Amino acid sequence: MSFSFIFVGSTHGFADDFKKQKEVISSTLPEFVLCGDLENNVLDSKEKFNEVLNKKEISDMTSFEDVEKLVRLCLDKNIKLVGIDFHNFGFDDNLQRKIKNQEELTKEEEEKLSEIVESREKNHLSKILEYRKKTSKPLVVILGCWHLREDSLLRKNLRNYKIIAPIDENGKILFEPNKNEEIKYGEITPNDSEIKN
Repeated sequence: MSFSFIFVGSTHGFADDFKKQKEVISSTLPEFVLCGDLENNVLDSKEKFNEVLNKKEISDMTSFEDVEKLVRLCLDKNIKLVGIDFHNFGFDDNLQRKIKNQEELTKEEEEKLSEIVESREKNHLSKILEYRKKTSKPLVVILGCWHLREDSLLRKNLRNYKIIAPIDENGKILFEPNKNEEIKYGEITPNDSEIKN
């Protein structure tokens, strides 16, 4: 069965995210890889790839090291790499600082954060649908695992997808590391009551 969308859940560091990304991209060879961590950068030419590689900078919220291997892989394989999020994930300076330092948020900041997250997810969906029309190949989409949760906007609005992400023993996507347990990846498809390991 061929899928329109192949989502790869990013753990933001508690697993070797790039290893799984490379495996999926190398076996799929998509025309486009869409990635949340690339924020609003669109690398669709050698010049744009080289510009980012030379600058070694994405934003205040995403370090270049977090995406460097992915950028190099897509450049080597001649795959366009498209950011599908907002610059600095839409966070103002105050939220950036608090999130980076894992400080407690006020009630107002929590509400603001929820609104931003909702806008980000709508943006993810709209970019994914926009790029779906530009290619006949499957889209590989790399997003934080939390954006692929069961009640997420993406899972409610898309069909014909496969999610490849770290899962727990019940087949649910992991949002944080399992204590002392090896991280296992699984595949989830819509209305899958059974998870393929």
